[in-house]
Amino acid sequence: MAIPVTQVGILRTLLQIERNLTNTQRDMRNNAQTWRTMAVAQSQPIATLAGFMNGAAVTYKMHLGWIPTIQANAEWPRIQALYLTMGGTAQEFIDLMTPLNAVANQLGPAPKTTYAEIITACDSIIAAINAPLSLWPE
Repeated sequence: MAIPVTQVGILRTLLQIERNLTNTQRDMRNNAQTWRTMAVAQSQPIATLAGFMNGAAVTYKMHLGWIPTIQANAEWPRIQALYLTMGGTAQEFIDLMTPLNAVANQLGPAPKTTYAEIITACDSIIAAINAPLSLWPE
């Protein structure tokens, strides 16, 4: 007999979604700040920085791709209902996903052949992605 999906499992999945999105948001901003610092200092070769950025773009897309996967799951209505019970709204979810997806989709093809282009790409990310709300600095 299989263990049924309980509210404990639904809560666990909702918390995984929160961690995934919060960590992706934080990583996007922190990585952009780090890459920008390296580009300004010219402490890494351009190709190395571009490689970091291209690899991150792939990872961001993978992490954000988990959201449509869970939304297609038969348990999504229960997950969504729990989120709504907590006071969340569908619009909040869209407001979070829209800039994350935009950065993930634009980062890979962004020009990264000069330090100036890398700085411009990083500035765009930093402008679009604020730090997640946190009790302590991250």
